[in-house]
Amino acid sequence: MYLPTPVEQLAIQARLNFMLGPREYDRLFIDFVCGEIRGLSAHVFARSEYNANEIALLYGAHVAIAIESIVKRPIRSVKVQPRNFSNSQT
Repeated sequence: MYLPTPVEQLAIQARLNFMLGPREYDRLFIDFVCGEIRGLSAHVFARSEYNANEIALLYGAHVAIAIESIVKRPIRSVKVQPRNFSNSQT
């Protein structure tokens, strides 16, 4: 299991903003955070269930590419969950 550092979190967010443009990034990725990376899978959290579904449907590959390019680990799948789900895990 690997947890991105705070600096890597910011870099992932910046990469997504660059890839998608500020309008689309602000629409879906505010409060976005990359959780743990296990093997080839990344678990990420979005602001709401709606945002999580939109990100998974439209931008899963973009998220994988952004994470992979920052943490220098292969990412083949992304599981997107609402942010409040991350709080119930702890």
